[in-house]
Amino acid sequence: MKDDLHHSIESRDGNPAGGMLCQDCHTSIDMHGDGNLPGTTLAQVEIECEDCHGTVSRFPWELPLGHGEEHATDIGDTPRGLADDITPEQYFAEVYDPEDGYLLTTRGNPFGNVVKRGSKVFLHSASGLDFEIPVLKQIALDGTWKSQNAAVAMGAVGQHMESMECYACHADWAPQCYGCHITVDYSEGKTDIDWINNANARGEDGLTADAPLGTNGLTSAGKVSETRSYLRWEEPTLGINGEGRVSPLMPGCQVITTVIDKDGNTVVHNETWMTPDAGGTKGLDHAAVQPHTAGREARTCESCHDNPKALGYGISGGRFMKGYEDGFVVDLETAQGQTIPRQTQFQSQPIPSLDHDLSQIVTRDGKQLVTVGSHWPLTGPLPQAMREKMERTGLCMGCHQNMTNDELWSQVNSPRFVNNEQHQQVMDQALHALAKEKAKGQQ
Repeated sequence: MKDDLHHSIESRDGNPAGGMLCQDCHTSIDMHGDGNLPGTTLAQVEIECEDCHGTVSRFPWELPLGHGEEHATDIGDTPRGLADDITPEQYFAEVYDPEDGYLLTTRGNPFGNVVKRGSKVFLHSASGLDFEIPVLKQIALDGTWKSQNAAVAMGAVGQHMESMECYACHADWAPQCYGCHITVDYSEGKTDIDWINNANARGEDGLTADAPLGTNGLTSAGKVSETRSYLRWEEPTLGINGEGRVSPLMPGCQVITTVIDKDGNTVVHNETWMTPDAGGTKGLDHAAVQPHTAGREARTCESCHDNPKALGYGISGGRFMKGYEDGFVVDLETAQGQTIPRQTQFQSQPIPSLDHDLSQIVTRDGKQLVTVGSHWPLTGPLPQAMREKMERTGLCMGCHQNMTNDELWSQVNSPRFVNNEQHQQVMDQALHALAKEKAKGQQ
């Protein structure tokens, strides 16, 4: 699969060939902690994309502390500035000249390897390579956008930069494993490794006198097995993360459980579990994620604004994988849909409580179907108002519905083939004509 651009050996113009390393972005606090025990990695990781790249309107040192992890609070507008020195812990690593100053993370800690030089930003990689970091405000000032799409998405639509994670657009793909089918079988004396018992049996010296550890360690009753429904490696669904920003989502644990007792009886069959404390939604979790699959070219406008999956309605609107509650049998059948063989078997067993596709998290009228994150109060699907504002379906039919009106269509249609660029020019002309017509009406 395509790797993150930060790891790409082929660098942007002016930079040496070679990828960055994990520790180039993730600070000592990210990697080794700050003395606290966070419940999630989101609480421990302190870096934000804007810490190095800034925004279209502000250099990194002009941003206030807390930018990017506002958690729906007012962070003020005081510029964070730069640091003249690093923390004592960072002296265990390579110490670089601060030049005009070390950049700061959103939490106010200095990057010991990222420095300001004039209006430019340079990163000293642990690999020994030095990279100039593209700074968005400088790109905007110089007018050196790679495409008009980028100038519009980041410069003209302010809400993108204010409410979204950068990787909501720049993550090319995310791993998506749908359906976590768990079977716990207690029949015939079946057992499995009990990792909790193994952990509790360890002594101060890391050993246990009772039994070997690991896969040869202590066991408990019941054999656990796991399968899945389907996999995807593609553009992800979008939702709100714990920081209150639009973020990619991926399936968490979508637990569907079967339990077989010691006598071989199935006492629980393909059961999904409800979560009363999460509004009565199914515990088929989606979770916000930073996939680390960034590309230089962001996902297209249409991939979010004209894509039901991105909005949370499921792949292709969730219409292809419906029918879980009845199960799926694929066999010879009549024209009326009646199965012909007397003996058949399910290719997919019924899941009685699952009446929607596993990729769907919310309905169009705003009903949340499954849990979305469980550690942060702000996590959830895209809000109703945001989804209604985002969705722009019927982009083609806005114009092409008029193809049945020969008289009207002949006035604008070209008899020759129109390629994509020429098609955009037609749309541009139509927009200008509409603006001109409206201006006449206001005079």
